[in-house]
Amino acid sequence: MTLPSGAGATIDGVSRLVAWVRRLVAPFVERLVEVEVFDRAVAIASQAFVALIPYMVVVSAVLPSYERHTFADSIIHRFDLTGDSAAAIEHVFAPPKAVEETLSAFGVALLVVSALSFCRAMQRLYEKSWRLQPRGMRSSGSHLLWLAIAALYVSLGTSLNTAAGDWLGPTGRVAVAFALSFLIWLWTPYLLLGRRVERRALRWTALLTASGMTAFSVASLFYMPQSIAASAERFGLIGIAFAIVSWLIGVGFVLVVSAAFGAVISDSSARIQTGPPRRRALQREAHQAEGQL
Repeated sequence: MTLPSGAGATIDGVSRLVAWVRRLVAPFVERLVEVEVFDRAVAIASQAFVALIPYMVVVSAVLPSYERHTFADSIIHRFDLTGDSAAAIEHVFAPPKAVEETLSAFGVALLVVSALSFCRAMQRLYEKSWRLQPRGMRSSGSHLLWLAIAALYVSLGTSLNTAAGDWLGPTGRVAVAFALSFLIWLWTPYLLLGRRVERRALRWTALLTASGMTAFSVASLFYMPQSIAASAERFGLIGIAFAIVSWLIGVGFVLVVSAAFGAVISDSSARIQTGPPRRRALQREAHQAEGQL
């Protein structure tokens, strides 16, 4: 049985479209499988909860008084909490004075070592995304620098966002948050990878991560207040931890997908820029170099 010419052309066109979509989508799906997207997101969320958040609590507590914003204030400001939800957050996180009274040199050192475990978790994510060999603890110097930058971000981010909201309104606040997020997520993989990937190649990762985090932060304003209130009412103070962990898993998912997609897009852009004309030019340069030897 022969198909009409029009039907055959339609089927052929659909087949080419399906093949094109498969070629377009396959690299992204393959990279997500390689980075183990769901396991990686949960691992990053757990490390953030047990290692990074305590570090941020201490950083917020030891800042100078004129720059100080408690970690509870940061959460209340981020999620626009009021009433019982805000009071529950303030009750969970100790005030700066209580944190300062319990600090010791050994405790601070242990806290930094714990925070470095979060850096290594992020390092493994970016190494898998860019298909690089793991370096383990050899990038610890860059990790310490990232922790210092994160502390600076915590000290300035809330103040800048608040000032932007007062002067420029909600739109200005979102714009400033996006700009800060782009910068932090441009330097984060660059440092955690031990400068093995150029910053220019990381622009897509920064753009995707900043866009995803900004969108997720805006969405959080609508569901996190209810989530915190409902969890606290049902489970008590431990319910607030449940709500924060679930939010961190969402953050981890954004980070993992953005890292994987950013690496794929950068790889594709590099292949386009080094297409046949570029390869021929490189070959000519190599032959000229050989002739000069």
